[in-house]
Order: sequence, then C-alpha cells, then structure tokens
Amino acid sequence: DNPLIVHVSDLSQVYDLVTEVPEKARKVMEVFWPGPLSVILEAKETVPLVTRGGLESVAIRMPAHPVALSLIKCAGPIAAPSANKSGRPSPTTAEHVYQDFGDDVLILDAGPTFVGLESTVVDVREEPWKIYRPGAVTRELLEAHGHVSVEYVGKIEESGSAPSPGMKYRHYAPNVPVFLFRDVDELPPSQDITVIALDDLAPTFSGKPNIIFISLGADQHSAAARIYMALRQAEQFGRTTYVQLMDEEGIGIAYNERVRKAAGASRKLAY
Repeated sequence: DNPLIVHVSDLSQVYDLVTEVPEKARKVMEVFWPGPLSVILEAKETVPLVTRGGLESVAIRMPAHPVALSLIKCAGPIAAPSANKSGRPSPTTAEHVYQDFGDDVLILDAGPTFVGLESTVVDVREEPWKIYRPGAVTRELLEAHGHVSVEYVGKIEESGSAPSPGMKYRHYAPNVPVFLFRDVDELPPSQDITVIALDDLAPTFSGKPNIIFISLGADQHSAAARIYMALRQAEQFGRTTYVQLMDEEGIGIAYNERVRKAAGASRKLAY
C-alpha cells in the first residue's frame, strides 16, 4: 500500500510504462529532467502492482546523476525507494546507507546528494495538478513552466491507500525526541538539548554549555541540503533535539514538511 518510484534514464522509457503523457506534463519533464521531480501518470498493466502499491498510477523520475543514469541505462527502468530503513532519515551519503544496513546490501558510492531532500511528487493526470510531496521543484516553478494550476495535497488517513511515496507512515525520524521551533524564546532555558538551525542563530547559543548547535547553513536551500545529515548527527548526541522551522515559501515548504514528519506527534513544544 506504499508505491515506489520508477527511475528512468531517458524520456522514451516513460512511454513503455504509462498509457499517456499529457502535453503539459511532457514539457515540464523536459525542463526539470534529469532532476528532483517525480510525475504520477496512468500506468500500463506491465508495471507490477507491487511497484504501484496497488494503484492504477505510477510515479516516474529521471535522476540527475551520471552514475545513476548509467546504471538505469544498463538495467532498464528501476523501481526503488530511498536507501534507508523505513522511518529513518533519508541518506545523503553512502556512509548513511551503511549506518542503516551495514553489510546486508551492496552500496554504490557516487558521492553525496546535491539537493538533500527527496523529489517533488506531482500527479499530472488531470488539472489542477496535485503535489503529494513537496520538494525543490516548487509549485511556482511547475505553474510557470506547465502553464497549469497546481495545488498541495495534505496528509492522508493511515487506513487509506497512499497515492504517492512518502505520505502514509512516519518518516525521516532520528532515534531522539524531536521538537520544532520558530523563535529561540520557545526553547527550554536550562535543559541539555541539541539545536538544529540556520547560522544566524549560532551567536545566540555561544557560551551555553547545555546546548549543542548543529548548523543548517545560511538559508533555506542549504537547510534543505543539510537537514538529514543534521538529524543523523543529532542522534549521536542522544539529546532531545529542537529543529528550526523555515518560512512557508519555496523550498521551505518541502523542508518544513520533512521536519514535521521527523517530529511526528511531538512537534509542539512542551516543557
């Protein structure tokens, strides 16, 4: 009940997997592929039901990495999730994959990821298009290049089928309690905690031995690229962790969606 994304190395492979590619969708794919965009289309019956999560649709992406593209070119389209155990923060390096799986799987190390967050997932079968998972390819970019209205779709019920990867179960969670904050005055004043935030907050925590500060860089884009590494780093300290929320715009929408899932039911401060 949790569909996978099928990865392709060439636009022509898409037509072997789906019944139809709308013209506006094709134009957007040409703009953002290879890249962090997964499109949901009506699947041909040749796509296994287990890949589709029992749905009539399939999500397809062309990754922007020469090693991945070469592998897919040799093997054909590959259905695959992120290389982490279910519920764990997504990996951004080969070391993260090894932390989760050890020697149980073979690891193809092609360097760290570029964007950090998973791809945008958008259903392009009918208008308005629906974003099921926000990412670096924002609604504004899709509307500008697709000349179509695009809307976000919120959380689904646990008992329902997931129309997109990454929607149904708790995701991205480290093995420490995670809370979210916008202003530093929301933080507990004396607890031993870890804080994950942008660089402009670093001076606030200088000289406070009870606080471990993990930098997300200077802006929302660097925060998106670093958040999973920061969550895994926070695990090593074993402290309750407070993660800064970003403005609800651009890639900040995708970042906030991921950290809210990392926090799960504990997203509101309580101390």
